[in-house]
Parts: sequence; structure tokens; C-alpha cells
Amino acid sequence: MRKPVDLKRILKYAATLVGYVFITLADGKFSPLSAALLVGNLGAGLNPLPSFFLYALPFCISADITPIWIGATCGAVICAYFFIAGRYKRTPTFEIIPLTFISLIPFIAASPSYGYLEKTVISVTVSAFSVIMTAGARVMLIKGLRYRVKTDEFIAAATLFCAVGYGATVSLGSYAWQAAGLTITLYAAVILPKGFTAVVAAVSALPVCLYERSFSAMGIFLVCSLAAMIFSERSKILTSFSVVAVQVMLWLFTDVYPVKDPAYSLILLIPSVVFLFTPTKRLSRLKDAMALYKSDNLVRYSVNRNRSAVSGKLYEIAAVFDEMYGSMQKLGEKTVSKESITDNAAEDVLLSVCSVCPSLKKCRNRDFPSPEILKNAVSIGFAKGRLNLVDLPRSFSENCAYPESVTEKVNSLIKLFEREMDENEALESGRQLVLSETKGLSAVLKALAFSMSRQLEIRRDSEKKLLKKLFTEGIFATEALVFGDDSDVEINVTLPQKDVAKKAFLQSVEEVFGFPPAITAKADLTRDLSSVTLKRAPTFDAVFGIAATTKSDKQKSGDTHSVTKLSENKFLIALNDGMGSGEGAEDVSATAISLVETFYKAGLPSETVLSTVNKLLAFNRKDDFTAMDIGVIDLSSGGADFIKIGSPYSFVVTKDSVKIVEGNSLPLGILDEMRPTISRTTLSSGDVIVFMSDGVSDAFGSSGDLVGFLSSQRALNPKILADNILNRALALTGGEAKDDMTAFCVRIFKKVC
Repeated sequence: MRKPVDLKRILKYAATLVGYVFITLADGKFSPLSAALLVGNLGAGLNPLPSFFLYALPFCISADITPIWIGATCGAVICAYFFIAGRYKRTPTFEIIPLTFISLIPFIAASPSYGYLEKTVISVTVSAFSVIMTAGARVMLIKGLRYRVKTDEFIAAATLFCAVGYGATVSLGSYAWQAAGLTITLYAAVILPKGFTAVVAAVSALPVCLYERSFSAMGIFLVCSLAAMIFSERSKILTSFSVVAVQVMLWLFTDVYPVKDPAYSLILLIPSVVFLFTPTKRLSRLKDAMALYKSDNLVRYSVNRNRSAVSGKLYEIAAVFDEMYGSMQKLGEKTVSKESITDNAAEDVLLSVCSVCPSLKKCRNRDFPSPEILKNAVSIGFAKGRLNLVDLPRSFSENCAYPESVTEKVNSLIKLFEREMDENEALESGRQLVLSETKGLSAVLKALAFSMSRQLEIRRDSEKKLLKKLFTEGIFATEALVFGDDSDVEINVTLPQKDVAKKAFLQSVEEVFGFPPAITAKADLTRDLSSVTLKRAPTFDAVFGIAATTKSDKQKSGDTHSVTKLSENKFLIALNDGMGSGEGAEDVSATAISLVETFYKAGLPSETVLSTVNKLLAFNRKDDFTAMDIGVIDLSSGGADFIKIGSPYSFVVTKDSVKIVEGNSLPLGILDEMRPTISRTTLSSGDVIVFMSDGVSDAFGSSGDLVGFLSSQRALNPKILADNILNRALALTGGEAKDDMTAFCVRIFKKVC
């Protein structure tokens, strides 16, 4: 099977041939000046054999045997050394300098072009430049524009470029090289950072300056580069036109062009025409692929690598909790059947009572008591919780000489069993609590691991657009880092502290990204510089109002409320009604709502939060329980989840109606297991959520009366609405608060940008 043609390799050798030709022709006498480039190309890894033929080819143009054999001899010595070094897997180092000088001895001895002193100086210079050409060739042939280069490498590449350019200027004329140099400058204005465009222009002008012994070309190139930089971000047409306009102005009104030949004016149009007809997509790809001088690549890589590492570790920790959950389920206490309990109790009675009875022998002769009779008696005792003499079967009482001892033993076994059952129940409740928390923690860790596993998408175009927009608004941001997709984009900007509060800052971000932003984090780096993080601002915002009073004969209220931020776009509202009034009810209510806040902020699922709080309250032997209304509001979508546990009606007051949110679950802390009522709805701008404790709802008497009252209270701010509800409830009870009363209102409204 034939190997595919390596086009890149062919282009590399073609480029080296161009370099050999122009450098060999640089002095017009076919001196072996290109020997330094040959050393550089071989040092960059090119094959010695084809390199020798390409190096020797330009000397053949002279049709003179002397430069041909001198050039061939020089090239043969250098290529032979690199060939031998390659066979022994050795990389030539500084010995290439004396090697190059040795290869040029035929030139010093036999070339008629210069005197011996001049030829010696040329040979020493070419030998010294062989090191520079090696570094330059590596940049040109290997690194290109894809990798960051060091300062010395950049200088070496510029030297090689100037050497080839000077040879091209000598061979083709200064205007031809000006056309090529200006074309390169135009591309640099689009592809490279702005400061480097002027550097490229200056380096491109040097060959013409050396050839003409004048810096006029340097002025032309720098002015053209400035024009290109100004318009490169705006339009290709403006960029091309600006360069042409600059040259026309210089042509007409200055003397920088020594010969005003109209034929040359056509040559000077070539750069703009070539640039103008280069496909925009091609330029964009070159710009994106050009990683030179981009110092934040490693930072971005490190961020994503650290995210992946954290994600993997979180998955591992989640797996530990999953394993604990599975093991605890498998190793949990096995259930004991009722039959086995009565069998064991009956056997214990035989061993501890009957075995020491004086009538044992007599009973055995009569096969008394039979296992069935004894089990029946024990079963009655366990069923009632206590065994009395009257509970014993008649056949047992008539034949047993000491029935009191049997009942006493059975009752002691019942007490022991009840005590063990209480302990086992407490252990099982604790085990179930740990199981619930373990499962919840595993779910939280997995969700966090999944979010961390997403690699942050780099958005360089957006970064550049933002920096440019801020610059036009007079805000000089030094850095911008944009991650994520359109649904969850994160924008990080470093800018002067005084500009953070400017309205133009947020407006510029909105114009670039197409959505209203919100600052979610800010850090002051220095006295004058800050870094801020922005995300998509929520569509909605909320205001709150609360009105409350304690029971008339109490100092403390069992009603507590909470507003808790869960994330940038979500918050939790809760109203908790501890049963009863006073200090005890307040303690239970505050404990319950504190637990709910903490667990929700940790990211635990609702079912885990409520189950855990319920079990914790159920641990208390007192009759402490609490009713709770919970709402989780998403300010981005307007979605709302309502969770009701033993609480009265809640309401959503819209501009057209009053919606009832009802539930039928028992309060927290009554039963070990509970099933809250969960309902979901979507809120609109202007909707008001109304939570109230049973002190308020009982005062109104019925949900119909509440709906009727709320229907007359639309379009009020939440504080006024809460006050009106409480005042109406007090009016209905004759001004006396028969229970703790709380009205908690939340109004959702669309943000005005």
C-alpha cells in the first residue's frame, strides 16, 4: 500500500529551497552565504540528502564551475557530518561553528569574488550565524505560529526572515519585497496581538532599508501597520482601503518613494487586493489557531484539570456513602416473627418455672402443660401487654398447682420484651436516619461531581468583544475570562475599581452577551484593581412582608419564618408553626426551621430534608410537633415548589384570581414516617404568595372567607397585605389573639433592566 503524500513535509523543503535561492543570490556573486541556513535546517531535523541537493541547486544558476564546486563541497562537508551524527544518534551543538568554517575553506582559497581578508570575514560571519539560523529554522519549520517562542528564538527567526528578504530584494527589486512585506503586515494585523503588528512591519521593512540604504521604507511600513491595526477589528474592506490610502497619500505628498513610476503603483495595490480576497473564515481559523503570546492557556487547562480531579474525588466519596448505605441495609436488624417470640417465651417458662416446681414429676406423668396450652397462654399475655390469672385457659388453671408463678414469669418476660423492642425501635429509627442522610449525601456529591465534570468551554471571541466594547466606553479592563455555554455562562473581568459601579459596565456586558448580567462575586486585587464575576441575572426578583403577633397571654411565639438564599437564582421561604404557644413551642419551631434551612442550603433533596427533620423531632419523647409551609422559588423561570406539612391553606394571589395551595399531611414529629404534600406551579410577575399560621386561618373560619378577603386585596405590596390579613384576623376574634398569628407574604415581579 502506497503511503499518502506528506504535503507539509514537501512545503517545508520548498520553503528551504526559496531560502537557499535568495540568500545565495544576496551578494550577486554566488558566495556560499546560505551555508548557515543549511546548518540551521539540518539542525531543525531535515534530511541531509535532499537538503544537500536543494542547497546546491541555486549555485547551478551561475553556470560557472567555480561557485558550483565550492558550494557543493561546502554543502557536502556539512551534510556528511550531520548524516554521521544522525547514525550515531548524536545532536550537533557548538561544534557546528568550526565545522561551518572548515566547510568554507574552499571558498576562502579558490573564490575569485573577494580578497582573502573579505572572504575570511564572510566565512567567520556565516559560521557564527549558523547558530542563529538553527534557532530561526526551528521556529519557521517546527513551531510556526502555533507555539509560544522565546525572545532569542524570535530574534533568530527575524534574522532569518531579513536575510531571505534581503536576497529577494536584491533579486526581484525593492517594490516586489514591499508588496510581500505589506501583505504579511496586513495578515499580522488580524492574526497577531496589536503590538506585534508594528514589530512585523519593522522587520519586513529592514531588507528594503538595507538595500536602499534609507529608512524611508521603515516609515511606510509602520504607518501602514498603524492604519491596519486601527481598522482590523472593524472591517476587511476598511483595513485594505486604509493601507491603500496611506500609500497613495505618501506617493502624492512625500518623497519617500524615490521613483514615482505608475507601474509600481499597481504593485503596491497587490497586498490590499490579496488580503481583501482572503476568505474571512480562513482568517478566523488562523486567528483562533494562533496560540502565540497567549499566556492564559495553562491557567485554563489547570482550571479544567482541577475540576476533573475534584469531580473524580467527589464520585469516589459518593461511592463510599453508597457502599455504606448498601451495607447498612444488608446488615440491618432482621425481623423476628411473633411465633418465634411466643415459642421462646413458652420455653423460658418451662425452664425457669416448671423445672423447679414440686409438681414437676406429677405434671410430666400427665404430659402437662402441653406446648400448645403454654404457647396459648403466653400469646394472650403478649397480646394484652399483661397476663392475669383470669386470662389463663381453664384447662391450664385447673391442672397447674402454681399458676401465679407462671403469670409472674410471663409478665416479667413481657416487660423485658417491651424494653428490648423500645431499644430496637430507637436503634432502627437511628439506623433509618443514618441511611436517609447517607443516601442524601451521596446524591448531593454525585450532583456536584457531575457539575464539576463539565469542562469549561473557552470563549475567546466573546472575551475580545467584551474588552473592545469596554474600551470604547472608557473602561480599561485588563483581562476577561469567559466560560460555559449560553445557558450557564460565567464572565470574569479584571478592571479598575472605580469602573465596577458604572452603569456602562453592565450595559456593555449585556450588549456583548445578549442578556442582563448580575455581579455574583467581587474581589479587590489591589487598591485600584478589582476582579468581578458576572452571570445571567434572574428574570424575577422578590420582596417580602411579615406581620405577626403572639397569643394574648404569652410572651413568646411558636411561629417562626425564614428566607434563605439557596443559589444565585433560587431562594427558600418557610413558615413554621410550633404546636402550642410560649417558650417550648418557640424552641421546637426554631429548631425545625433551622434544620430545614441548613439541609436545604447543603443541597439535600427535599424528601431527605423533611424525612430527617421529622425523625429528629420524633426522637423527642415529648409531644413536640410542628406544622410547616415551605416554598422553593426559581427566579429565572418563575417555577415554585410548595411543600406543606400539617399546615393550613396557602394562597397565590394573581391579578385575575386567588389560587389555593392545600395539603393533607400530618405535622412533623408525630409519626416516624411522613409524606408531605408537594405541589408545583409557575409564577408570573405581580403574583403574591401568602403563608399563614393556623391562628390566622382559624380566625377566618373557612377557606372561602379567606379567598373572598384576598380577592379584595390585590395589587398591594407584601408588607401592607400581611398587615391587612393580620388586622382582619384580629378583628374577627374581637381583638384577642387566641393563638400565635403570622401572615407571611412574598411578591414576585419581573426585573426592569
